[in-house]
Amino acid sequence: MLILAFDASTPIVTVAVARVENGEREVMAEISVTARGASEALLRAVHAALDLAGEDLATVERVLAGIGPGTFTGIRIAASTARAISLGTGAALAKNSTLAALAAPALSASPDVLAVLDAKRGEIFVQRFAGGEPGEIACVKPEELSVDGEPFIVGDGAVRYRETLSRFGRIPRHGSPLHRVTAAGHILSADLSPVEAEDLVPIYVRQPDAEVRRDLNPWSRP
Repeated sequence: MLILAFDASTPIVTVAVARVENGEREVMAEISVTARGASEALLRAVHAALDLAGEDLATVERVLAGIGPGTFTGIRIAASTARAISLGTGAALAKNSTLAALAAPALSASPDVLAVLDAKRGEIFVQRFAGGEPGEIACVKPEELSVDGEPFIVGDGAVRYRETLSRFGRIPRHGSPLHRVTAAGHILSADLSPVEAEDLVPIYVRQPDAEVRRDLNPWSRP
């Protein structure tokens, strides 16, 4: 089965092409680009990754989309792109948490990982992965986080709030690839079960900025 996986929940748009045979998952090509606009970068990266793998959209059998949490616009673009590719090619859809993809490479080195994404507004998205079991996804201020044990902590949120979070566990150096969400991480961590298009629901965790600021907009008042 040929899988096309991608994520646009963070400032880095990431795409991978992989093949699954007899339960083994092999990443054939991966591209990650820093982009201001996922709407322009995602499809270009999709076609570039397919070219590197020597494949095209017609050969894709499963489209795996990262559904957040992360940037609201990026999550929606990834979900809508996955639905469009599925509709156009007949490939089945699959979904996976962006935090699970972030944690996946680190879990090969530690059985206890805390995945942390910068949620902006002075907050972080966090999820604990211990003993092979994912915990609840939360959005909190770094100084309000409570953690038992000493997990391995990864993600751009861990980098930004290193001073606050390092008391909970070890954080890799600033430039470590373990701090980046990758499409290969989605390939490693997703269960790949097919879902219906209407079930490809973004994980927002909190309200979008537009909703939070609605009361400040005079045009939104009755």
